[in-house]
Amino acid sequence: MHNTTTTPVPNHKLSHWLFAVQHCQHVLRQRIVNAEQQGFSPDYDQSQLETLNDLQQFLAMSWTEYMDKIEANIKELEAMGNV
Repeated sequence: MHNTTTTPVPNHKLSHWLFAVQHCQHVLRQRIVNAEQQGFSPDYDQSQLETLNDLQQFLAMSWTEYMDKIEANIKELEAMGNV
């Protein structure tokens, strides 16, 4: 069965993807505002932004899970006196 909570992307690279998606979200928000100010329909950009929002949420959850595992490992090592 396919696991929908992980990616084949190495966890240490998730932050790069997360920041890239967040930058694209910012750019799309600006494009939407500009299109509306100029009287154009921002429907396509809004659709793309919704897709990016989903991707950002998934990456953020994956990154948080990865960082939680690292933190748990550090605490375990500290408890053993290895840090």
